[in-house]
Amino acid sequence: MGTKRHMADHVRDAIAELNAEGRVVDLFSGMGSVAESLQETASVVTNDAMSFTAALSRARFTGSDRSTTSAEVIERLLPGYEARLRELESTYAIELKSEAAALNGSRTDLLDYMDKAQHVGNSAAHRRSAKVAAESSGSDHYELASLYFSAGYLSLRQAIELDATRAAIDTDSHLEDRDWMLAAWIAGASVLINAPGHTAQYLRPNSNSAHTRIVRTWSRSIWDEFSSALDTVSQVGSEAWRQRNSVYVGDALDLVSAGELRDIGTVYADPPYTKDQYSRYYHVYETLYRYDFPDSSGVGRNRSDRFTTGFSLKTAVVSSFHDLCRNVSRMRVPLVISYPSSGLLGEAGITVSEIALQYFEKVKTQSYEANHSTMGASTGASKKSATENLYVCLV
Repeated sequence: MGTKRHMADHVRDAIAELNAEGRVVDLFSGMGSVAESLQETASVVTNDAMSFTAALSRARFTGSDRSTTSAEVIERLLPGYEARLRELESTYAIELKSEAAALNGSRTDLLDYMDKAQHVGNSAAHRRSAKVAAESSGSDHYELASLYFSAGYLSLRQAIELDATRAAIDTDSHLEDRDWMLAAWIAGASVLINAPGHTAQYLRPNSNSAHTRIVRTWSRSIWDEFSSALDTVSQVGSEAWRQRNSVYVGDALDLVSAGELRDIGTVYADPPYTKDQYSRYYHVYETLYRYDFPDSSGVGRNRSDRFTTGFSLKTAVVSSFHDLCRNVSRMRVPLVISYPSSGLLGEAGITVSEIALQYFEKVKTQSYEANHSTMGASTGASKKSATENLYVCLV
């Protein structure tokens, strides 16, 4: 949902001009666009509040060169996958039959199937099953996607495949491949998630075009997408570069205030700029990765413990920027911030430069035209033009 891919080259160039020695910290790393752009410039420390993005970062930006091929991984996982798949197919035989009939029927049939489908958010029986699965140490543990997200974000058939694939990954003995496999598992699922570019809500067959899209998407295989993603989730940069990188998971302000970062030359921050708490757009991926059987509520089947940040609160955005600038200035390194003119800070009546100049000797500003996502575009255009600013804060 973010905008860092089109900004990555500008950020890389700004950092390169600083000629600062040490690693670059990307405090809000997301899917790693900036880290990837720095592979020829500097080693990186990535940080994000979401655990699932850290798996992708570890798979791409850390570790030795892989000695295993995708085909070898598939061969290794296939028996475990097929074993759990058969168990789940037996457990959900009646529901799978109902789903097949709905997919072969009319738009009304599919809508009715989705409306009546049970999941942890609306079914006491499913909540009991989730508790049993959470406490199981055997193959019965692997049922989360089926219990939480089937007949909504995924078809039941796809959810079963997702659970069976996770069972095979978790029982694989090649731990050096674990982040790669989990990253491919998440990436494969993302291709088929029945949602408008984020997972705050799933799509319903409220029109003929939506019906066609869901039927087409639900006919595709999670296992096939996982197999393809093993090839696409490739390592970035040289082995020497990756071995100097680090990956953190947590609040960006906590990271810069803890005093634990070492060998740092520059800090880059791309904080949230709207009142939307971004974790609600990624909760499905986070729950899948953590596989922790949380509570679930609402149409979006949301977990209640989603991460929140002061950068997305009008009452806290100013103090959050002060905390960011204060703590980075104490590290005596430059701070590079990307933030749009239309951000929440501007609504509070203050600019990034005004805050940064209280902690840094000089702030240079560069501006670029950009397109920002409208978070799924339930009404109007999916993109809107904005002015993205790059603030280079010098000690």
